[in-house]
Amino acid sequence: MAPSTRLDKVVKVRKREEDAASVGLARAHAAVRRAQEELERAVEAAGRDPRSGGPIELWQLEELEHRRALQSMRSAETGLREAERGEACARSGYADAHRRAEVVRRAQDRQCAEIMADQEKRERKDIDEIATLRFNAERPS
Repeated sequence: MAPSTRLDKVVKVRKREEDAASVGLARAHAAVRRAQEELERAVEAAGRDPRSGGPIELWQLEELEHRRALQSMRSAETGLREAERGEACARSGYADAHRRAEVVRRAQDRQCAEIMADQEKRERKDIDEIATLRFNAERPS
């Protein structure tokens, strides 16, 4: 078991930050997926051309519908670009949080190793002293 250090609380805080950034990245990725699906639907709707032979009034209505579908497609493209920017920002935030957490974890590991080495050194010293005392106690004077 690792000994406790003064960095334990900092490690917990950084871990929480890293977890929150990870959740934000997952949400941003889901937003990108939704925006891509919306764009695919809009492209499909804009690709359909319902115009057929008939009265000119129907052509005008169908042209209006087609124009709306194209506008919807453009807004879906804009939404996708914004979602991708948000995902890139979230990815950057997660990378920064992960890097900060990793730095603190490494420092904590070093401190734990130093503490363990000091404890081991003290234990060896205590054992040596006990052995010396026993040796001297067993020798006839």
